[in-house]
Amino acid sequence: MIAGSARTSGKTFEQLKFNDKHPSTDPVTGRQITPTPFYTQTLGFSAAAGTPLPTLDLPRVFVLTGPGTCSASESVLNSLDGVGVQVIQIGATTCGKPYGFYPEDNCGITYFSIQFKGVNAKGFGDYADGFVPAAAAPVAGFTGCVMADDFTRPLGDAGENRLETALNYIMTGTAASPCRSSGSSRPRPAPCPTPCATPGARSCRTPWTRRPRGPSHAATRARRPATRS
Repeated sequence: MIAGSARTSGKTFEQLKFNDKHPSTDPVTGRQITPTPFYTQTLGFSAAAGTPLPTLDLPRVFVLTGPGTCSASESVLNSLDGVGVQVIQIGATTCGKPYGFYPEDNCGITYFSIQFKGVNAKGFGDYADGFVPAAAAPVAGFTGCVMADDFTRPLGDAGENRLETALNYIMTGTAASPCRSSGSSRPRPAPCPTPCATPGARSCRTPWTRRPRGPSHAATRARRPATRS
């Protein structure tokens, strides 16, 4: 829906990866591990199955992130990056949850032990410490800049720190804060530490992986579904 069929046709959105003892078979369900594709039609959850999904065909996306940007949201960013969509990240570090699990009941208690992680089309899924805007190697992150959240403006207000910075980047190609409109008494947000990195560039990744998730798209498997929060 975001990247368009030209970039995503036949490509993996995300694939579950267990340990090296189970490279091809899900050890819980016994089924072959198959990748989740970029769907082009509805699956029957909120609309009739088989309905064509709209698409934006975007080569670049801007994301406003913070510690509440978790799990499925991070998966979307990672999966878009996996097929070559440029991700521009403005805000703060995401929560870091690339893992998943199958819930297991035992004597009235449900246990959620980490069993797999999700990787994109490039095989990457190591962001247990979250994605960091404009991070330096070896920290996982995307082109962009750190910008504090702004609770003085309503959500969607073009003058809110992070949205303002994103809009300015779109117009100018840099992440420095734009001049505020005349008559505004609110202090300007501090400019990003450095201009956003060269378009298309991104930092390296962390050497390890993530924490558990709740229900997600992985919940299409047998038994009680694998989950991510």
